[in-house]
Amino acid sequence: MERLEERGILEWQVVDGVEHADVLAAHPDAAPHPAVEVRQLLADGTPIKAVGSHVISVEVAKLVTVHFFDE
Repeated sequence: MERLEERGILEWQVVDGVEHADVLAAHPDAAPHPAVEVRQLLADGTPIKAVGSHVISVEVAKLVTVHFFDE
């Protein structure tokens, strides 16, 4: 949430856009949890990279961070 706030991105934009995201990299063996990097567009068309992980022990997908591609 801190990174979203720093970058002026609302959480709903990332959640809403993930359905149409393109996978950039998958890290199934990442520790402590499998991870994925995706490219997606915010509601205003701004492209971002979102990094998420799968917390297997509680079966939850977790948004780790987001980046603008020009950073």
